[in-house]
Amino acid sequence: MGFDRRPKKLGPEALYEYAVGALGRRSLTESELRRKLYTRATKPDDIDEVIERIRSLGYLDDVRVAESHVNIRKEFDALGSRRVFSELRRRGVDAETAKRTVAEAYDQTDESEQIRRYLERKLARRLDKSIDDPKEVARLTRTLMRAGFSSGKIVEALQKVAADPGWLDGVEDPEPLDLEST
Repeated sequence: MGFDRRPKKLGPEALYEYAVGALGRRSLTESELRRKLYTRATKPDDIDEVIERIRSLGYLDDVRVAESHVNIRKEFDALGSRRVFSELRRRGVDAETAKRTVAEAYDQTDESEQIRRYLERKLARRLDKSIDDPKEVARLTRTLMRAGFSSGKIVEALQKVAADPGWLDGVEDPEPLDLEST
């Protein structure tokens, strides 16, 4: 005896209530909310009406979601700008808004200090002790790249603690992120 796992389809008013509830649990971008509503709407045309109604009430604002996301990821998670930009794009924030929001938030940020904070908070690793293992240096390099820091600052930070700074030769950014061009 199986259960039907498909979500119950909702009419316009119930879809609106569902959307308000979803936004009450977590801030969502318009794109994220659209995906949620798509699985629940009896008619796809109802989605646009619900989105417009919610937007007109001020419940849906991608800029506000982007600013909140950037501040949390920068201040509490100590992530780099590249990672935060990429997360915003995955959440459906348009490229221009994502670039502008990240650029404004990281404008006065010292990336070297951000790397230090990240390593201390996330990895319980301080940059005052020498690293004698090239595999550990490589692992930290990959970790910091995934965290969204530029290769130049990663190399600069890790060369200070690597027993052999040559272990960091050839570390490059996969692609440059230009946040100033907006």
